[in-house]
Amino acid sequence: MLRLAVLVSAVWLAAYGRAEAQLGSLLSPGELTKAHAGLEGIANCEKCHERGQRISAQKCLSCHKPVADRIARRLGVHRDVKGDCVSCHVEHHGADGELRPFDQAKFDHAGVAGFPLDGRHAVLAGKCAACHKTRSFLAVAASCQSCHKDAHNGKLGAACASCHTTRVAFKDVIAGGRFDHSKTAFPLMGAHASVTCTSCHVNGAYRGLSFSSCTSCHKDPHQPTFGPVCTTCHTTNAWRTTKIDHARTAFPLVGRHATVACASCHKQNAMTVKPRSNTCAACHVDVHRGTFKQDCKSCHNESSFAKAPFDHGQTKFPLDGKHAPVACAACHKTMTLAAKSAARRVADFRGLGTTCVSCHTDVHKGELGATCESCHTSSSFGVTSYRHVRFPDFFGGQHASVTCDRCHIGSDATPVASRTGAARTVAAIPAPRPAVLNVRFKTTSTTCVACHKDVHLGQVGRECQSCHNVQHAKFGVTGFSHTATLFPLTGKHTKVECGLCHKPTTGVFPAGTGTAVRLKGVAVECRACHQDVHLGQVENRCESCHSTDAFTIRDYRHRNTQLRDFFTGRHVTATCASCHVPVTRDFPAGRGRAMAFKVDARCTACHKDEHNGALPDCQRCHRP
Repeated sequence: MLRLAVLVSAVWLAAYGRAEAQLGSLLSPGELTKAHAGLEGIANCEKCHERGQRISAQKCLSCHKPVADRIARRLGVHRDVKGDCVSCHVEHHGADGELRPFDQAKFDHAGVAGFPLDGRHAVLAGKCAACHKTRSFLAVAASCQSCHKDAHNGKLGAACASCHTTRVAFKDVIAGGRFDHSKTAFPLMGAHASVTCTSCHVNGAYRGLSFSSCTSCHKDPHQPTFGPVCTTCHTTNAWRTTKIDHARTAFPLVGRHATVACASCHKQNAMTVKPRSNTCAACHVDVHRGTFKQDCKSCHNESSFAKAPFDHGQTKFPLDGKHAPVACAACHKTMTLAAKSAARRVADFRGLGTTCVSCHTDVHKGELGATCESCHTSSSFGVTSYRHVRFPDFFGGQHASVTCDRCHIGSDATPVASRTGAARTVAAIPAPRPAVLNVRFKTTSTTCVACHKDVHLGQVGRECQSCHNVQHAKFGVTGFSHTATLFPLTGKHTKVECGLCHKPTTGVFPAGTGTAVRLKGVAVECRACHQDVHLGQVENRCESCHSTDAFTIRDYRHRNTQLRDFFTGRHVTATCASCHVPVTRDFPAGRGRAMAFKVDARCTACHKDEHNGALPDCQRCHRP
């Protein structure tokens, strides 16, 4: 077995690369993270490890000098570190392993880093990468300018907190910042209080602005003008006319209508021309072109004209599952603008098919028909519970847990055989597989060699099930009977392991040249496996004396007719070893020590001649 293990190891190393690289992968407890990927390989072990596998903080800190500096100054996360790096930072957990195991969401940024994440910064808690663009957390300064561009270009100094606060966006200095505009010559009141600074202070100009009249900042929409005193009709609370309460008219302004500028509807002087408001079409273009006879309010409201609260359950195609959140335009393609002009916009909902292929591409290219719901649902378009009704024995056992894409491969997918250099195997298929088109279902082969590599190289044909079973782990051999071969196993042969006779051989097989366990062409003579202890004295038919039940001789009868008179009397009960004794001499198979079979049959060869040759013919007086 040791010799076999050494042979397997040597073959494996030769097949997959240099022995040094393989030794490193065998000794390593796992792949290094991406940050330390440059240290992969057995030659780099001692850059981190002391002899004996111990890791010292000194070697870690020799590379991570900024961390060493913070440990020495007792700052930040490492302020209480005592010199044991590996208790927190564990390597060899894979390329995507995490070397900084801490909960970003619960990290005390104020207490540890000295920079509280409050106000608008609070949303960054737990999102370290938003500010820390590199793996190191030590290179970011706490000043505003380290993350934010100085919109003032240095004109107002570096003390941003004198005007800005984290409670609101930095641009909204007036809305929630610290700057008090009431101390200036133009206090901000009403709607002016919510205006961003840049709306008035263009290009960072904060001095010399004109604000003597409304038209200094606002364009006069009234032509002819009503004069420079805008406050006659308007106030700063809302820049629309204050003298008109639209709720008292026949068309109260609610929802989105409340934000519409007066001039959008009042194209002419409102005092002389009253706009129509009895129907939506009086102002809005009917993008459905008469498809719906009912009033627009049955689907639309003033809150949002685009997002209509339409109940699709009233149609022939209720939206459920993943269809429910789909935008209307995803299916109703005619909702796109035909031209820039709103008058040419079209939203025709008629004539849309309700079959799956009306919206979804048939990745099966018609192979499985048009009834997609036999396998898919709108809750999850992926197949989650499909059961093969044909060949239940084939789809059981080890095949039961195999995912669909292991066998059903798209025609445009790269064949596995071209990637592995051998017949396609299930284990060689990568996971997860990318989505492919034209996946084969009905034409998928169910022969074993369609998915599994023929490790026997054509010695036993394609009927793998004659020996293997999908119910057995790793498709192990469970039902093979040697009685169907030219060498039935009987007696003690029934307990012999297959590998003792069928050994891996490199040579020519029916499927080509390669290495495989030799199944056919194995010699069946006893001497092919057993040593000839008789050194060629007898013919090559051991079964004439031995049996597989017990290889020792239980009952042997001498068949030499010339010795018929010899095997009588006490000679019949004599043991074999009484006459056939082990000797060292030259035998037909060479010189060695073996039990001699051809022996001298004369009496004096075994018995002492008491007559010292005076009476040469013992049989005349003696009987066995």
